[in-house]
Amino acid sequence: MKKKIIIVGYPKSGTTWVARLTAELVNCPVKGILYNEKKNEIAIEGLERKSEYECYKSHRQIHELTKENVETGKIIYVIRDPRDLYISGYNYFYNIKLLPNFLHSKLAHYQNFKFIEKKIKNTIGKWLMKKKMIKAILFGNKNLHYWCRISWGKHLIPYLDNSSVLKVKYESLLNNPFNECERILSFIGIEKPADSIIAAIERQSFNAVKEKFVENGESRKANFLRKGTNEQWRKELSKKEKRIFNDLLKKELDFLEYDTKL
Repeated sequence: MKKKIIIVGYPKSGTTWVARLTAELVNCPVKGILYNEKKNEIAIEGLERKSEYECYKSHRQIHELTKENVETGKIIYVIRDPRDLYISGYNYFYNIKLLPNFLHSKLAHYQNFKFIEKKIKNTIGKWLMKKKMIKAILFGNKNLHYWCRISWGKHLIPYLDNSSVLKVKYESLLNNPFNECERILSFIGIEKPADSIIAAIERQSFNAVKEKFVENGESRKANFLRKGTNEQWRKELSKKEKRIFNDLLKKELDFLEYDTKL
């Protein structure tokens, strides 16, 4: 039986990137979503690689993982500043899910539907999606997406409390990828030379992966990758939005050493 490496995080935390990077470091396949191996999942890569390991990504809560996976799998939890999660999630869900599926299917056959949908998006759409996304992160919002049905904090804390889980901050991986990749390899129990680690980082860099998707005509996958940066919230959040996050998540932000200055 293959050994599992499970990359977990709240939606839009960077689990796809970290799963692909980890698999590149280990030289094992990314099989897709844990317990749900969809053939078109964006994270799938390197299925031809021969290894004793298989890498999966997941948004599941820790109690939703099997006892075997928790006890024998290598679980890596990706932490991302919830304010950047808000921006990334808002842009992602805004583009794919403004209207509920049942309503979209009912209206799609009308002649002027696309024009009307665009008008809706540009007026109340942005305001509505922002409200849905901020509710998801702060309180949970099952109406936005199944994986957003609980808040970011409730998803995060049980993983933080589990000493057998490796915690990796998205921002640290961006700012100091070599050190973080060494931590990941050490956690899994694999040694790699420095040049091999550097090569893996370069192959899985945001720009390299996005360019590869574009060259292969995989626009859906290219669009899934937005900017791959951190601290977008400084420019994109209003003062009111910044205050909301500070008021409700200051304890968590301080503990994780995120800046809370307005």
